Amino acid sequence: MSSRMEYIISPWETSTYVENLQISELQDVGTNGWLEFHKRLILLNQQSVLEINALREETIKELFVSFKKIPILIYEAIQIDIWKHKVFPLLIEINAEPKNTFMLFTIFYHENIAVSLLENVLFHCESAVTIEDLAIDLVDYSVRCVSKLLNIQDVEIYENVKNPNSCLEEILEKKKELEFDIGMRCISILRYLAEFSDNLPLCLLSRMLSTHDVPYLLVELIEKHPWTKENEDGENMIYNGGWKKVKLSEEGQISKIEGQVWFGLRELLLNPKCAPYYEITMHRLSHLLKLQKYLQETVLDQISPLIDLKRWLSYLSISSSQSKTPRPVNVELIPQIKISIMEKYHKKWKKLAKHQSKFIYTKDAEDIKNAAQILSDAYDLDKLDCIDIKECFLCQEVAKKRCSKCKEAWYCGRECQVKDWEKHKAICNKITKNADCKQN
Repeated sequence: MSSRMEYIISPWETSTYVENLQISELQDVGTNGWLEFHKRLILLNQQSVLEINALREETIKELFVSFKKIPILIYEAIQIDIWKHKVFPLLIEINAEPKNTFMLFTIFYHENIAVSLLENVLFHCESAVTIEDLAIDLVDYSVRCVSKLLNIQDVEIYENVKNPNSCLEEILEKKKELEFDIGMRCISILRYLAEFSDNLPLCLLSRMLSTHDVPYLLVELIEKHPWTKENEDGENMIYNGGWKKVKLSEEGQISKIEGQVWFGLRELLLNPKCAPYYEITMHRLSHLLKLQKYLQETVLDQISPLIDLKRWLSYLSISSSQSKTPRPVNVELIPQIKISIMEKYHKKWKKLAKHQSKFIYTKDAEDIKNAAQILSDAYDLDKLDCIDIKECFLCQEVAKKRCSKCKEAWYCGRECQVKDWEKHKAICNKITKNADCKQN
């Protein structure tokens, strides 16, 4: 039985990659140099996920903190978000239907990878401290992404697409899937920013509470719970990096994402430093009190710190008084990244789209081959298997070892593999035989 690999990339490569990370230029998106940068971010993200899943020392986080590279991830996420709205529609207008989805998907995926790394490293307070004034940019970006989850059916679409089997239709669907995942990850990011707000610029709380009313947004999420749905068979599904069926043993359990929403609410509403920035008006009061019906024993048993939130809401409902806390004098910072990019390319978007058409819509077989070669290491199936949490084929517990023969069946240990062998043997031989035929 084979085990999972210990490293996606070696320790010395990891250190070199992080130390040499630089912000990419928007006009370079899609070039071979940019693809190399994209590949390195993917490998760093895979290594980070591997360390977290294996409960090992988080060297990726340590390196991003020590080399002060977290701002690069914020910049990359915002830059691709701008590209999607400013350049992508013009590429479609200029070139019409793409012949494949490879390059466009890679660009959309770049934003997802940057946000995934941000979610991983910002779990720790020392990481949040290194982003300093860019916390404002990150709050604005995260709120935009999370807000989309409330209107997931209204995500931007191109109504002139008539052929459902077109490459354009496919890439637009992938775009929506990635935006959904980004929104889910940004819930965690907002929670971390709320939790570490005491160590970030003073205006961060004002931005979260007065400008964006993040508590109101989080209550909306609890009401609409976009992380759950029913599949075509009426079975309950839950989202955690992908949709999966809820097991009978998991019914009633608070999911990781819902837990992040509750913790974010608790941090923002109960932190005494937040009160001056958040006046409890009658409208906000009626909205916040909607939370009471969800704070039942089953929830409080799983997240005991929410007992304090329930008490606070009970006090609010009884007192029914609006807060009169004097507002502090606050110097509002302006988000830097989006404004700088928009100013740099003002009235140059069409020129940029024409420039990028050359390599994003290339028909040159050699160019396509070179791009695929660059990314082949990042999309290696063994590495993807390594970071994907597998379930034992027999008992459905977390599996860390797989059948060394067919490499398709996963088990929690030797005992389950032996018990399942009679059932798995025929499938295993068939898979192995097919693989041998393809090689020959």
